[in-house]
Formats: sequence, structure tokens, C-alpha cells
Amino acid sequence: MALTLSVDPGVPEDRPLVLAAEVIQAGGVIVYPTETLYGIGANALDPEAIAKVQAIKRRTDKKPMLVLVATHAAAEDLALAISPTAHSLMDAFWPGPLTLVFSAAEAVPSALRPEGNTIGIRVPSSPLCLKLLKLCGCPIISTSANLSGAVTHRTVGEIRKTLHAGVDLYLDAGPLPESSPSTIVDVTVTPPRVLRAGAVDINRLRSVVPDIRS
Repeated sequence: MALTLSVDPGVPEDRPLVLAAEVIQAGGVIVYPTETLYGIGANALDPEAIAKVQAIKRRTDKKPMLVLVATHAAAEDLALAISPTAHSLMDAFWPGPLTLVFSAAEAVPSALRPEGNTIGIRVPSSPLCLKLLKLCGCPIISTSANLSGAVTHRTVGEIRKTLHAGVDLYLDAGPLPESSPSTIVDVTVTPPRVLRAGAVDINRLRSVVPDIRS
């Protein structure tokens, strides 16, 4: 049975995150809290780890999975190019619940971009996620901790009942409050286009990019 460790998402202790980072570095899979919901995490540059996450979610569609990074510089390593408009959105809303879709660099595994040559990236505002990313030294997959198409649960207890085998470690921050998912914006097109409404509303986006499409 997978180990469960309690964590404080606001002031995370070192020990559980060091163990979580070791699992990720070894090609394993964790469930962890973000600022919006519980996610399934793994090394986003490891094709075998990506395949494990897809199997856990029983995912058969070709939608790309989102990736968390710790810094703007780490995003630049995964994106083929970053436009001035994209930089403006990054400066305004990162760290935070805004995912930007870029053209993917060659370093991005094809399993992360099955529908084309794009990748969704964000820098989270969660202190726990940022600390975990720095300990791992790699980008981390961020996909909701549920079976594909199923209800998204807000407690580790409920998540364990649905995911069953495949997860190596759970980081339990208790029940997460109801919240919107990250907003997703495609910055490969001009003007940028909102692909999913979420925690960053259109009015806030338009205060930075007035011609953004919804």
C-alpha cells in the first residue's frame, strides 16, 4: 500500500517533500496538493513516468497534460519560443493559477504533447509545490487526481478509493476547499485565446492583454 504523509501546504516541512522528490526522481508517481486541487505528479521529462500517470488515470484520449515549473527560466527550457505577450502574462500572473500553452521545445517528450507540438506550463503559487519542484530539479506533471472523465475529489481518502494501484506516495493536506482550476491560455496564436476559463478571470487577463479572445 502506498505511503501517506501529512503536509502543511502553506508551511511544508522538509521530510515529506524530500521523500516525494526521491519518488519522482526514481520514476515514481505521487498525489500532491496544489493551490487549486490534488494532482497526480511525476517527472515530466520521463516517458515511462508519463505512461504510469496515463495508466493510473485510465486515460485513452490524446489531451496533453500540464506541467509545473519553479521559475520562468525553467519554462523557457520547455517552450520553443516565448512571445512578448506571453512574457507579459507570465510577469503578471506567475506564480499563480494561469497555464500558458506554448509550442514545445525538442526536450519535451512526445507523450506530453500527443495532439501536436504544444505544452501547457505554469509556475504555481503553492509554497509546497514550489519547494517540491526545487527539490526534484525537474518539471512535474500536474493532472487532476481522478480517473479520466470522473469526479474530482478534494480529499486523499476519496482519491485513494478511486485510483487504486499505481501511486507510490500521497501527500495529504486535508480537505482542499472548493476552487476553480487554472485558467488555460493559448499563446501560440495572436491574439492569445482562452482555452479553459478558471481561477484567473477574463477581465484580469484583459487588463494585461486587451485583445485576448475568450
